[in-house]
This record gives sequence, structure tokens and C-alpha cells, in this order.
Amino acid sequence: MSESTKVTPATKASLDAQSALEAAGTLRWYHWSVVVLSLGLTILAWQYARNQLNDRISLQFEREADQVVELVIERMSKYEDALLASAAFIEANDGQVDMVRWQQFASSIQLDQRYQGINGIGLIASVTQENLAEFVETQRSFTPSFDIHPKRVAQEYWPIHSIVPLLGNEQAFGLDIAHESNRISAAKAARDTGTAQVTAPIVLVQDSMQTPGFLFYEPFYRRTTIDGEPAKVFGGLVYAPFVFQKLLEGVLEKERRHIKIRITDDANLLFDEHLASHEDYDPEPLFFREIPVPVYGRTWEFNICSTKSFRESVDSTQPTTILFVGLLLSFLLTSLFVANSRAARRAFGYAKQMTNDLEKLGLAARVNQIGVWDLDPISGRLQWDDAMFSLYGCRQEDFNGAYEAWCSSLHPEDRNEAEATLQAAIESGSFDCEFRVIHSNGVVRYISAKAVVFFDENGRAIRMLGTNMDITDRKRAASELEETRRMQAAIQDYAGVAIIATDNHGLIKIFNRSAEQMLGYSKEELLEKQTPATFHDQNELVQRATELSDELNRTIAPGFEVVVAKASAGVSEQREWKYVRKDSTVVPVLLTVTALRDEQNRINGYLGIAADISERKIASQEIENANASLARSNEELGQFAYVASHDLQEPLRKVTSFCELLREECSGELTSDGHQYITYIVDSARRMRTLIKDLLEYSRIESAASELTNVDTNEAVRFAIDNLTESIRESGAVITVDTLPIVEAYPSKLAQLFQNLIGNAIKYRGERTPKVHVSGVNQKNHWSFAIEDNGIGILPEHRDQIFGIFKRLHTQSEYRGNGIGLAICKRIVEQLGGQIWVETSESGGSIFRFTLPRTANDSTIIPEMHVKTRAALNDQAGVC
Repeated sequence: MSESTKVTPATKASLDAQSALEAAGTLRWYHWSVVVLSLGLTILAWQYARNQLNDRISLQFEREADQVVELVIERMSKYEDALLASAAFIEANDGQVDMVRWQQFASSIQLDQRYQGINGIGLIASVTQENLAEFVETQRSFTPSFDIHPKRVAQEYWPIHSIVPLLGNEQAFGLDIAHESNRISAAKAARDTGTAQVTAPIVLVQDSMQTPGFLFYEPFYRRTTIDGEPAKVFGGLVYAPFVFQKLLEGVLEKERRHIKIRITDDANLLFDEHLASHEDYDPEPLFFREIPVPVYGRTWEFNICSTKSFRESVDSTQPTTILFVGLLLSFLLTSLFVANSRAARRAFGYAKQMTNDLEKLGLAARVNQIGVWDLDPISGRLQWDDAMFSLYGCRQEDFNGAYEAWCSSLHPEDRNEAEATLQAAIESGSFDCEFRVIHSNGVVRYISAKAVVFFDENGRAIRMLGTNMDITDRKRAASELEETRRMQAAIQDYAGVAIIATDNHGLIKIFNRSAEQMLGYSKEELLEKQTPATFHDQNELVQRATELSDELNRTIAPGFEVVVAKASAGVSEQREWKYVRKDSTVVPVLLTVTALRDEQNRINGYLGIAADISERKIASQEIENANASLARSNEELGQFAYVASHDLQEPLRKVTSFCELLREECSGELTSDGHQYITYIVDSARRMRTLIKDLLEYSRIESAASELTNVDTNEAVRFAIDNLTESIRESGAVITVDTLPIVEAYPSKLAQLFQNLIGNAIKYRGERTPKVHVSGVNQKNHWSFAIEDNGIGILPEHRDQIFGIFKRLHTQSEYRGNGIGLAICKRIVEQLGGQIWVETSESGGSIFRFTLPRTANDSTIIPEMHVKTRAALNDQAGVC
């Protein structure tokens, strides 16, 4: 047994004393019998009172739930009366009601005053394909702009040809409801049954918020004669569109009820107040009820639950009072029984609490790497656990267990404040301080120290027990977070672009410093007061409104809506605008507008970022002038490169020749090192000649413009493979080629492009047998070619630099070359108006892709391509 676990006589005596104290405070069985009897009677009385209360509040909930359902059904019946009156009016006029008379009738029934929540009232006709043209012509005699949408070809059409009010319902005017199943199925049911019907949940075309709604139909009939007898035939429908949210406004006043409802139609949500964001939301309602209600051909499911206000309105004090009084009596009895043993139990409780606290502190320290310390304020004796030595970066044998040892480990700048806080804690009873400590190796760490002080019966501090925790990482994180916040604020104010944010109504919410400098307005002049239309060129807004109205097939009013129309449709738009400064001067900007959305993906604002492009406009013209000058310079540089590379080859040939002569004439006089040096010189000269030839080839690429013609890509690939025969035989490469198109290009350069890419695929092959596949496909306005291999591949971070001249990823000892081949490929492709890039293939190799523009003369070769091969090549590699 270790020394720390031995039971000493003092410890044994302490345990015996605790046992005696515990026994002295124990109640006997008859004491508990009285207490249990008292508690039993209390619980019975409380249970009875609670059951009576539950019955009363349940009845209250049922009454409120039934009332809500009745109010909704009553509102729907009222709307049906309006539709019935409208149908009667049309039948009284034998179905002959034009737009003017319909508006007069709608005004007479005071639609907006007597039928709150209705979005309008209109007429729907049933038109066959044969009568369509005549019907449209008739309607245009009343409303020239009338047209049926969406456009479709069918045997039957159900267009909306009259609606009041027209304002706000423009998108519904002329809508063919037969284009959507929910609308037409309910319409046909109304026609067939002769009764009012509502649709399944739909989104109304006039509802910009895209909330659930429905259409309410009532059929009307025309009088006619069938077989000499008076009869009625179906003439059409009177209908009213409803947004469900508006329908319930005014019916279910929240302040007059204590329940929340959710209404669904066949699992489709129509209306929902069961939301945690609602102020009166009760996460655990007292009551909940589901009521299915038939509503004009549909069944609406009412889910009703109680709210917090319902819970608060219930008088539940009687059961609680009974329970409280009974418990109080039981408590008094218990207190009386334990009065004689209170002192012993208190002492035992203190001892047990101290033990529990120490155990909790020890567990917390081990789990969270917290150091525990114990200070005697009288003697200054300080005790540390093992974690403390790690926190302070010192060894146990170097710590003398004195208060001064702790003080000496503190950072000099924090020492006085930490000591003063500790001395104050001895008076207040609580110590909470943060300071820095210096480890023996010079490392500085942040420490958080907390402690409680224990006092004797005279109020003198006799013990301080505390913990230390390393908070260096937290301090650094807080510092970095604050730095990030300042940086974000600085970026917003000094980003060099105007950052303007609005709510979904257009009122400006954010107007950064760059925007103030660009436009001359201050934040105070615009925030919460104006929209960005204030500083847009008005003529430009009017012109753009016309363009967007045609493009989006709806009326766009000049103003803020013009700027955000595309963003509202889910498209982040970037275009040039003219801003009008406060001093009336104009600044051209490149504006990007994006919609801001909340957690439910609903638009709650817009963000615009505008960059002043005045200098860019000026620079654009300067660039055009510079391009012309650059073209002349490139031509001169090409001539210079050709002459320079040609003249450089002659000295290199002489160096090579004389080195060979030196090797032959002085062979006997040269040492092995001398022969090696000559080999190095010859090899370097040959590499230099190859490099000069490549440079010459690179400089000649632009001069091939006069050779642009129709090129059979199959022939170009065949030529490239013939030139690579030796590499193919040596490596055993397998090359496959798809049927390729005829393109407009430079024949020799196109062949060189394929030769370089296929050659690279063979060269950088790794340990596997090279497999190369060449393909080309038509993609809209260009051809897309791919050369795929199973070689060593290219890391993503190197993919841009490999197309630069003299850019190599490997040494000469690994793979020979000058690093100019891919630069030539890039220049050839860009000269032809295309792009080139590299990707990773599924085999781990590379796919070099490039595009070439399509022209009117391009085509795809139908016959299968055959590549010529030599007999020896067939022994080592397959070429298809």
C-alpha cells in the first residue's frame, strides 16, 4: 500500500467520528411513519384538485378549438356567397358580361370592404380549339392587350378573361388554368358537380412571396333550348384567388385566443403558427387536437395546440396551494424530529461536502488538465499538484512550496496586480485573476486562476483552495478574432469598391466609406431613407426597364426593381451602370447585384458591389492603341529571334566539331577526366542547338497565319504518330484514336500540337506500359479534343506553370527535354482561338484538353480512321 493510501490512526478516528455523527442524525421508523402518512394525504388531496382543474381547462381548450374552425368555415361560406351572387349576376345577363359590366358589378358588392382577404374576383371561360381565335378576338375588342398564356396546343382552354381588381392581378389576366393539374381538376369538378370547389394548394402567379394559396370556383350556366325544352348549359366559372395567409388575417386575431393552429391539405402545408419564433409558442403544449374539415371538395386538417398564454391563463394555484401546505406540514414535522440531531448532521454534512468538493475538483483537474493548489494564508505554505508544475514549466524538485515561489514565476508586468488581487480575495472570499507566467525555457503562457477562501468561526481566512488553467490558446484566438473583425471592417470601408446593401423593399441598410467617397453622399443622408435608384441615371433605368420587361415577360417599373430584377430571379447580375453623384457629375461603375436570403432561403435584401471603372474606360482605349504597337513589335521580335537563333547555331557547330577533333587528335594525351569533359561540352552544345531550334520554332508560330485552311484532324494525328514511331516501339505504347473532325487550322502546326502532346504522354509514363487515347467531340460552338494517358500525372499546383516557356517539373536525369514543348502547344492553340488545360485522368495520369472554334466549313469524318503502322511496331504496341 502506498503512503497516500495508508489508513493512519488519525484517519481512522476521523472516519469513526463521521460514522457516529451520521448515526446520531438518523431518524427512527416511527418518525418516518408520521412523515409518510402526512405526505400520502397531501398527494391524494393534490391529485384530486389537479384532476378537477385538468377537466376544466380541457373543456376551455375544446371550446376555443371549435371556435377557430367555425370562424374559418364561416369565412369560406361568406366567400361562397360572393361567388354565388356573381354567378347569379352572370346568369341574369345570360352569360353576356363584358369587362366593364364586370367591374361595375364588383364595385357594387364592395369586394375590398365586405370580403377581406380575397385577392380579386374573375371569370374563367371554357374554350375549345375551334373557338379559340374567335374568343381571343372578342376579348381583345374589350381589352386590346388580352392574350392567353402560357402558350400551348390543346383541345380545350380555360382562360381567365376578366378579373377585378386588375392591379396586382396582371399576371393572372389571360392565364390558362388548364396548364396545371391542381387548377383544372378542381375547375372540372365544379363544372361536373355544379357546386363550389377549391383547388389543392398552389402558388398564385400574382403572389411574389410564393406562399400557399388556392382558387375558389363557382360554376354559372346559360339558358338555352334543348329539344324544344328550356335548359341550362355550362357557361364558365366565377373564381376568386386566395393567399392563405391573407385569408386568415382578421379571422384569427392572436390577441383574442390562446391557441396556435396549423392547417394542411393532403400533407401540403397551408398555414402554420407552430413555430418556435412565435412569441406565444409553447414547446410542450398542454393540449393538442387534430380536426379534419371537408371544404368544398377538399379536406383541410386543423392541428390545434395550446400556447404559453393559455398555460398562463389557467388558474392552477389551488392544487399547488394544497400541495405546498401539505409539504410544509410534512417539513415542519420532519424539522421537529431532527431538531435534536441538527448539530451532528451539520458537522457530518460539512465533512461530506468537503470530501465531495475535493473529489469533483480532482476529477475536473484530471479531465481538463487543470492544476489544483492549496494555500495557507497564515503561514504562506503553498501546495501544488502535478499539473501545476506543467502549467508553470518548472520541476517539482525546484519548487520550495512557498508563496514567494509562486510570485517569482509571474511575469514582472503582471506580478503587482496578481498579488493585489490575491490579497483582496482573502477579504472577499473569492479569487479570480488572469496573468502571465514565464517558463524556465523563457516561454510565456497565459494562466486563469480561480479560488475560494475558507474562514474560521472568527472570520479569519484559514485556507485558499484554487485551480489554474492555461488559457494561452483562448487568448490568441480572441486576439485573432478581434483582428479579423477589425480587418473585415477595414475591408468594407477601404475595399476600394462601393458596398451597398438594402432590405427587400430597397431601403439602404449599408453604405460603406468608399460609397460615400464615390457618390458624395453621407450615410446619414441615405440609410433607412432612400433606395439606390436615388443615384442611378434615370434615363438608363427607363431603358433597362423596357429591356427587362421584354426579357422577363412582365412589367418592370423604372426604379429600384430594375436594378434587382435579375437577382430576384436567382441570377447574380453584373453589368455597367452610370451613377450620378450628389454634385450631378456621372461616374461609370461595374455593379454586381446579389440577393440576400434568410435561413428559409427567402430573399430578405440585396447586396450591390460597385467598382469605379472610369480609369478602366480610359485604359481600355490606351490598351487598344498599345495592342497595335505591340503587334508591330512582335513582328520585329520574330524576325530578330529567327536571325539570332540562326546565327547562334554556327558557333555551336564549331564547338562540337573542334571538340570531336580534339578527342581524335589528342586521344592519347587526354586523361579519363579530359574525355569526360569533352563529352560534357559536346552534350551541352547539342542541347543548346536543340534549344535554339525549339526557340526558333516557337518564334515562327505566329508567322503561320497565312496557312489557315481546312485540316483533317485524323491525318494530323496519323502524321504525328508516324513521327513518334521510335518512341512508340521503345516504350511499347498503345495508342487509340476516335473518329476526328475536319477543322480550320494550320496543317503543320496542328500535327505538331498532337505530336508534342502524344510524345509527352509516352515520355512521362512511369513504370506502366503507356496507353494514350485521342478523342474529339462537338460542344456547341467549338470542338473539344482530349489526349488522355496513364502516366505519372501532374499535381494541381503545377498545372498552370507547365505551359510557361522553359518550365520543367523534372531534372534532365529523370526526363530529357527543354521545357518548351507545352509552351509551343499553348501558343498554337491560342493562335487558333482556343484554350488548353490539363486534368487528372481516372487512371492517375493526365488528360490534356484543348478547344478549337467551330466554323461553317467544319465537319465530322464518317469513315473509321486507320493509322499506318510498321510491322515492328505491331510487335510491341497496339495502335488503333
